[in-house]
Amino acid sequence: MSNSLSFYRGDAFSFDVDLVLNSTAINLNEYTAFFTIKKRKTDPDSKAVARKNSGSASSVESGGIDILSATEGKIRVVLLHQDTKDLLEGTYHFGINVVNKSDSALVYTLLQGSITVKLDIGARIVGDPT
Repeated sequence: MSNSLSFYRGDAFSFDVDLVLNSTAINLNEYTAFFTIKKRKTDPDSKAVARKNSGSASSVESGGIDILSATEGKIRVVLLHQDTKDLLEGTYHFGINVVNKSDSALVYTLLQGSITVKLDIGARIVGDPT
């Protein structure tokens, strides 16, 4: 997977990730995966513009992290319109980390990168979802 992603503001967006630590797949029966987007890397998690975890699968109303294979560490990160509609054009930072369910001191950052949010081209009329 690339460490550089892009999507249009207001669009649904998803991507698959294989979670691996020291050449071994992360068992998601033992870990919770987190996906975080921030404007600045130094922002606290409370200022994240989007934050998803594998304890909350995606639904019709909200994106999330879908577990494709728990024992193989395969996930799909899903952002929906509701998650992206208020983002401003620009570059953001993202990270994917895992936290051990039995010992929260065991935290591992598995991937970091940048996300470019592009402005959508659409008429701003009544009923326009963006």
